[in-house]
Amino acid sequence: MRKLDPRRIPLSLAVLLLLLAAWGGWFIYRTSFLVEGKRYFCLFDDAMISMTYARNLVEGFGLNWARWGEPVEGFTHPLWLLVMIPINALPIVLRDRSLLVQIVSLLTLGGTVVAVRRLMLDHFANETDRHWMPAAVLTAFYYPLAYWALIGMETGLQALLAVVAVQLALSAVHGGRDRHLALWLVCTAAMLLRMDMLLLVVAVQLYLLLRGGLRPAGRASWLAGLAVFIGANLAYELFRWLYFHDVLPNTYYLKMTGIPLTVRLLRGLLVFSKFINDHLLVLLPVALGIAVLLRRKKRLVLPAAVVLLYFAYNFYVGGDAWDEELLDIRANRFLAFVMPLVFVLFNAVLNEALEAWRSRREWPADAPAGRLVVIAVTAVALLLVDGLWLSSDSDQYWRELTLADRPPNIDRHEQVTGMLPGFRRIVQPGATVACAWAGIPAYFTDYKMIDILGYNDRVIAKMPPVVELNDDTFRSFWPGHVKWNEQRLLTEQRPDAFFQIWGVKLEMGKVADIMPGFGYRRAGRFWVRADSPYVRIPAGAENPAPASQNVLEFLQRRRHKRPGAQPPPS
Repeated sequence: MRKLDPRRIPLSLAVLLLLLAAWGGWFIYRTSFLVEGKRYFCLFDDAMISMTYARNLVEGFGLNWARWGEPVEGFTHPLWLLVMIPINALPIVLRDRSLLVQIVSLLTLGGTVVAVRRLMLDHFANETDRHWMPAAVLTAFYYPLAYWALIGMETGLQALLAVVAVQLALSAVHGGRDRHLALWLVCTAAMLLRMDMLLLVVAVQLYLLLRGGLRPAGRASWLAGLAVFIGANLAYELFRWLYFHDVLPNTYYLKMTGIPLTVRLLRGLLVFSKFINDHLLVLLPVALGIAVLLRRKKRLVLPAAVVLLYFAYNFYVGGDAWDEELLDIRANRFLAFVMPLVFVLFNAVLNEALEAWRSRREWPADAPAGRLVVIAVTAVALLLVDGLWLSSDSDQYWRELTLADRPPNIDRHEQVTGMLPGFRRIVQPGATVACAWAGIPAYFTDYKMIDILGYNDRVIAKMPPVVELNDDTFRSFWPGHVKWNEQRLLTEQRPDAFFQIWGVKLEMGKVADIMPGFGYRRAGRFWVRADSPYVRIPAGAENPAPASQNVLEFLQRRRHKRPGAQPPPS
């Protein structure tokens, strides 16, 4: 059988990448929307927080989301933010800049597909069965990975770095190649992308050391790479301390401080159980296959270890804010990026099974039956991991994958962005504005901002959760959304206007009964301070008599089956 060169791009890979590009391009377009006749490209709100930091830096406000006061590190991915800075320096309108981030994300997905193929051919393809297409196809069209990447999160780059790191480590150990400096550079990028990528760094470097990959000839490059890794991360930590006056990102304190470990573990168990249930028919044969093959295929240990580490990490932190039925994407951001390694393991087990089957039946290496089996297994696996078969929501998942429906949450992006023109007609430039969605409203306006939920407020982030959290109420744990201080907000910070309301306690009564007592009145769907010089209420906009809403009722109603059924913050 002709040996495949992993560095050459065959026609099949080119076709797969073109299909991914076409599908991804249409996905990106489906995330855009019209507001007052103008098309907006918009990322997930968390990614728009980072875009706000990048925009404000370019416009001379420093790395400061609020555009006033002391800067707070309200982002968790410095390297991804670095990508956004030159994009925001380009002379293009704000509503188009997110498109460039999405294109970069699409390129990372394509790069991950290429890296998966290389990993398969170098380390998990045997002499007769060198199939790589199953892992590549599953990676290209695994909807959760594509969703989180193309909606602007760092997930696509995480996936690419994880696959490349595993490839380099295995090549250093089993290929006898000096990949030490390159591996450390990838580890440095991974660590600067997200602090929790330290798990990947530890896994690949420990594998390298314990499996004898550090040979005398490569020690100099390994030490040089280690120096780069330590130097780069110490430099950023020094910058963090001097600029943000803290040792960890503010989001760490927001999501971890004061949250009982048992609450995180119970919610993590709930989230992980659903993930396992959704992917069981693919994960089970992978686990069984590894158990059978591990003695003679030692290199399976590394990708399996990376996958298990991040499964455990997701369990430890309690999952993501958008788990369960709130945003049914089948895999959150902490799980989706390691799924390409799961698909590599799946493909490796398939190759070994085919070889065993072929040897028993004495089939030639180029027998068409083997190819038909690979095609069939790949198709079934894709249907299963994307929920297109044997799922109670398969019809909905089909509509999402074929893009007959807009991707989840885009209706909410459109609704929030569509509120901005009306808000600008009431609240003038220079005003201080409080919001619960910290990304979209901040990026598309020029106001001074106050973050109600503490992503960019170190006081809120380090306080205990307002929501009662214990072993019985762990379902109320919504990471990043359980801390606020309405007393401080209404009596000390006193914003000129509220773009959104959040956090009024149940015992305080309805919002409409509380806000006037603090000097606020309703203007359209917004609350504005009556004595603010930045407020201009057009005729007919004051008190249109909408139903007042208690905000905790929103919290209690937030778990709906489909994302389109959720109301945004009032």
